Amino acid sequence: MSADSEKQRPIVVTGLGPLSCLGAGTGELWRSLRTTHAPSELRAPLYDPATEGVATDPFPLFLVDSETRDACLSERDRREIEDDPELRLALAALRLAMDDAGGLSDESLARAGLVLTWEAPGLDRLQRGIARELEAERVPETNDADAKSRFREFYERHREAFYGTHSFLHLHLIARALGLHGPTHFANNACASGLYALDAAAGMIERGQADLVLVAAAECPRFPTKMLWFEELSLYALDGRVRPFDRDRTGVVFGEAGAALVLETRENAEAHGRRPIAEYLGTGVNQEAWKVAVPDLSGGYYDDALRRACSAAGIEPSDLDVVNVHGAATGLSDLYEAQGLTTVFGEWPTSPEILAIKALFGHTLGASALLELCALLLCLDHDWLPASPGFESPDDRLRVAPRSESGDARCDLVLKMSNGFAGFNAGSVFRKSR
Repeated sequence: MSADSEKQRPIVVTGLGPLSCLGAGTGELWRSLRTTHAPSELRAPLYDPATEGVATDPFPLFLVDSETRDACLSERDRREIEDDPELRLALAALRLAMDDAGGLSDESLARAGLVLTWEAPGLDRLQRGIARELEAERVPETNDADAKSRFREFYERHREAFYGTHSFLHLHLIARALGLHGPTHFANNACASGLYALDAAAGMIERGQADLVLVAAAECPRFPTKMLWFEELSLYALDGRVRPFDRDRTGVVFGEAGAALVLETRENAEAHGRRPIAEYLGTGVNQEAWKVAVPDLSGGYYDDALRRACSAAGIEPSDLDVVNVHGAATGLSDLYEAQGLTTVFGEWPTSPEILAIKALFGHTLGASALLELCALLLCLDHDWLPASPGFESPDDRLRVAPRSESGDARCDLVLKMSNGFAGFNAGSVFRKSR
């Protein structure tokens, strides 16, 4: 988004909908940000995959309480979305964001746009069904006809789950539940998905396709396949602790979450009496096109994405007050970010403030950018920053130390950065609403 278009058609955030292990809504998230946490409190509990019909060892995982999630949904919501945890998380987060905006009329929703994102829509439900099938007693195959009959029975048992992996179906179900008839889009760009989704939503507004767009992300990593992949790569912290940029970091811990926001023109917000939380200035993205699980440490893509974001916002990197980093707490990912940050801001930067907060709710994968953005915009709104939880010991190899003390802070211009597997990098800039 160019600076000229930003001035002609200002875009603001008027509602936030965070849903994580911390609870539902901005009040619970803000309360946790304001709380001083002992290290032992920031350890994910063990989750037993046997609840999904899988015989494998328990692993640390930050979970959303299902009763808390479902309390955000209407009876009709629960009927229409019976057995898809990510859809329920996304819809619950959207309900929270809409309530935070002061409620949206049916007329406003009918013309609103929708952008959704998560990494593997419907896959968790499909895998659960297959796992239970494999555990079931099987009749030995005796001939081709018997094999064809068994496959047909397998298909009929799981056809809804197979079909449910199509992202367009998720857009349809959410739009139907909310009564949306505007433009829709699904984004899938690994951990940076939320910022790509935000950029797509802003584009709908800039092109005049909608005055208001709902953006939501969800992730439900309960099924152990992704955790096992990360464990094989020595990227999962089996002690349950997330330590971004810390000398003793050992990897990620996954978290379940939903997150949403309401994005609209300032004119539309003022016409309906909604208070802007922050003004959206622009997003910058790029793609490494190198390897899936290893970042390109020599390509300068992170600092390029950061500079692109600032350019889209019409500012210089030196104008920023806060950068909320990805902070995945793996050796290479944190090194990759540190290289980009020190290239732009110098070694051991004190301005802007560097904020890393995944220790509170884990790495929520495709939902991480929007969930952490909710926290960052609350900080912007209150001119206050927490200490980066999970960070205790600086790493001389990184030469970046996230903020270590909580308190009042200048938060006029903030940047959310994300970098994901497969080389997706993104940054989005926000300004305190005027």
